[in-house]
Amino acid sequence: MPSLPPPSPMEARLLDASRSGLFCAQPTAISRAVRALGDSDFRLVELDIKGARDRATLLQAFALAFEFPATFGHNLDALGDSLGDLSWLPAGGYLLVLSGCAKPIEHCKADFDAIVEVLDDVSAEWRDRGTPFWVLFDQPHPRARSFMASA
Repeated sequence: MPSLPPPSPMEARLLDASRSGLFCAQPTAISRAVRALGDSDFRLVELDIKGARDRATLLQAFALAFEFPATFGHNLDALGDSLGDLSWLPAGGYLLVLSGCAKPIEHCKADFDAIVEVLDDVSAEWRDRGTPFWVLFDQPHPRARSFMASA
């Protein structure tokens, strides 16, 4: 039986739950991360939020992108609970790519910041379980570290 090739440095990085969290990333780094996952059992969720104008539209965007159950409560607690579960989207890890962040930062910064806080908490929960949960923003944010294209 042929052995699998070793993971690329980027793939190894993404598979390491202890390194996952919230990051701001340039388009080239995002593309490289997406390509590195290839056929892995990661779940890639790409979410363009440029049309979000308030907390309700942000929550709705997440509900659609993550295919939340109809019982989703459309509030921050429900967002945290749903993202912390994801039993309907089983995967070995999660990569959320958030694009279009400039508009929500401009139009509803407090709501966007509240969502980011939930994402930070959820990422820590998944990390504690040993499952990578990466969030890549296309804009800088105080809670997000820089994600470099190189591993």
